[in-house]
Amino acid sequence: MIKYETWILCWVSLIMNNANYQQRSLLLLFPLGLLAIASFALDKRIPIGIDFTIQTILLEICRTMLPGLFAVSVACLIPTFNRFYQLFAVGLNYSLLCGISIVFYPHLFSQPTAWVISSLASTMFMLPSHDLDQSAERASFGAILIKLTGVLFVPALILLSFVVIIKNIEHSILITFTSVFVDSFLSCLFVPIYEIMLTLGFSSLLNSLVSLQTESDTIHAMLNSILMTNLFALPSLILVRAFMAKSYNRLFLVFLAMITCLTSKIGSCISVELSILMLFYPGTLIVLCISSVMLFFLSLYLDLSTFTNFFMLYQPDLVLKNLVFLQLTTSHYALVLLSVILPAIMQVVLSKLGTVNYLKNKFKKRTYTGGLAIDEIDNPELLLIAILKNIGGKSNIEAVSKLGSELIIKVFNYKHISSRELGKLGAKNVLFVRSINNVNLNLGNMTNVIYTRLHNIVTDSENYTQNEISLSEPFRIDDYLKAQKGDKSE
Repeated sequence: MIKYETWILCWVSLIMNNANYQQRSLLLLFPLGLLAIASFALDKRIPIGIDFTIQTILLEICRTMLPGLFAVSVACLIPTFNRFYQLFAVGLNYSLLCGISIVFYPHLFSQPTAWVISSLASTMFMLPSHDLDQSAERASFGAILIKLTGVLFVPALILLSFVVIIKNIEHSILITFTSVFVDSFLSCLFVPIYEIMLTLGFSSLLNSLVSLQTESDTIHAMLNSILMTNLFALPSLILVRAFMAKSYNRLFLVFLAMITCLTSKIGSCISVELSILMLFYPGTLIVLCISSVMLFFLSLYLDLSTFTNFFMLYQPDLVLKNLVFLQLTTSHYALVLLSVILPAIMQVVLSKLGTVNYLKNKFKKRTYTGGLAIDEIDNPELLLIAILKNIGGKSNIEAVSKLGSELIIKVFNYKHISSRELGKLGAKNVLFVRSINNVNLNLGNMTNVIYTRLHNIVTDSENYTQNEISLSEPFRIDDYLKAQKGDKSE
């Protein structure tokens, strides 16, 4: 059986700033840097001494294949039972999806992000199994056939789903984005929609709208807000996010901000950078979309002219009009400054509010449970006994596994679990996945010790019956907590 929850937990660990995963996430910057170098070196507007046709072909090859290397780098962060097969499957699926898209939908995919997301779906079918019957599962022909079918066909189905959804969105946009809508204040919604479509690689659908090929104040505000969002707000947000992150994550974000500053005019690079925010920092992407709406109204209020049009907006790159720097006014400089400051302030405020809410909830939990934190229980035996008691005993444990600092216990019956007593243990992020009978406990440094001992208990229990084991006295966690409090007071 495919362990989809392991794939989900992996992404949860990435988003929750797990150190092991975040250190390896530096691999994502390598293909992004190569893509930036290739885009600058092979720019069609810069002659480099080779045939123009060859230069164009090389540029298109780099724009198409280097995001595939990014997909392979993301796959390196996902656990698997065989790394070679996993990377080969992701690379093969990406190449096939590229070929299919270019042949059947040559003008639909302006950026390669959809191919990256679709090809990564194959990793769900190559996750490691932690069940006790792991060897039997590997030997099963049916299980191998299911995995192989999923690896080969699911990415294509996801890409097809992208096409169907985008076609319906395109139809809705053609009906909605009329000249009346464009001239109203509701046109501010166009900017975050464009950023999301650029993230997924379908921004060309919006560039060709007839209603946008005119000259008006709202059209200028749309273009200016998109420019300011990608050129200034995006690097500013990533840099602020870096200063607020932990040390092992800060280096990655600082380098990402630097690359974003250098490549904000390159369509494929900005699409990959936005996809990184979508995958790893979705909150920052939401702040970016909200900031884009604010920049729209600021540009509309300042009544600024624009430096490009929708035909030159990320198709595939951003192209500015000639003499753009000679047309700058004081209002333009003010908008640039606000594009840097406002998103940064929003990111700081929202992060502080999140920290305050986290501290409030943690204080309420401490007050309610009156228990000790996991790191205050320095005796693995006591912690193991408490977990066994409140999980329903070893007879209720079907399998035990771990993912990072997460201890995953698969139980037979949820009715035998004492969720309130587990909370008294002070375990952070206790997660009950009832659909698959899993209990996930974040035990920090105790995870490896407790996992090893629980695994040994579950393995050894197969050779004994309950009648052959002398039952010990029940362990009362409340008495233990009272004793600990008494020792501290003394």
